[in-house]
Amino acid sequence: MRINMRKFARLGVVAGGLGLALIAGTGGAQAYTYDGSDPSSTGCSSDASTVASAPMKTLLSGYHVGTIEMRYSLNCHTAWARLTLDGPESACGNASAGRACSTASIVRNNDGRTYTCTIRQGQTQCYTPMVYDKGLTSYARGVIDAASGIINVRTVSY
Repeated sequence: MRINMRKFARLGVVAGGLGLALIAGTGGAQAYTYDGSDPSSTGCSSDASTVASAPMKTLLSGYHVGTIEMRYSLNCHTAWARLTLDGPESACGNASAGRACSTASIVRNNDGRTYTCTIRQGQTQCYTPMVYDKGLTSYARGVIDAASGIINVRTVSY
């Protein structure tokens, strides 16, 4: 049987292009076990501890307004961020409020996988979905839109 090399080459180009399209479609970030899962519903929060935290303080006066924490489950090998405000979130998130609602993010260092949560009006806390973290490192970031300016704080990587 004779193989037509031109058709074979075309097939290779199409297959290679399809492979690149599949890689581009995933965004380069690998989905690990528990990525995007809820720490409470999976049971991962039952053995969690805070492995890194940082105070959220206003820029001018240094007034403490909250804390960003990186939580870690040893049993699940997962990390997530938790932002706790010292008081309830006031009006935020729309044009009439004039400021954004407070957010927390967990970021896995090796691929940039990020999950975020938002503290809505009247609430004091939120926590993000988890990233798998066994043999990897991540960090938590908190952002508060305060009257004195944007407070943007991150924890150390763990």
